[in-house]
Amino acid sequence: MRSIYARWSAAPACALTLVVILGTASCEKPRVPPGTRKTKTLNCASNVVVNPKKLSHDSVYLCDGDILTWTKGNGTDSFTIDFHNRTPFSDNATKFNDQNASHPGQVQYGDLDVYKYSITIYSGPDSTTLDPQVVTGGNP
Repeated sequence: MRSIYARWSAAPACALTLVVILGTASCEKPRVPPGTRKTKTLNCASNVVVNPKKLSHDSVYLCDGDILTWTKGNGTDSFTIDFHNRTPFSDNATKFNDQNASHPGQVQYGDLDVYKYSITIYSGPDSTTLDPQVVTGGNP
């Protein structure tokens, strides 16, 4: 027969073991099944309004085959756009202005890509230059 002392001395060891097991099990992160990926829906842009000091969108997502157009907002006299050496458009436009500000996207984009451009906005005697971007792709 065991003594009360022997029975109670094992109790703290069992309790500690139980706490460690429960604590370890609760720290596990939920596992994502292999091959499962998160997705995000993006809204395609078709129009950017050019205001005297800012654009309606600093970054736009251009979907396959869509036409992107920049339009003058209130107080904007004119603007010029320069995509430098890279263009997201099927017509290969890299430099244009408010008189020719609609361009079609490519039929199919590949990997996600970012096209930086400069836009200079003229409003009265003032001008402002911004460096926004057009994002394309993401097709598997």
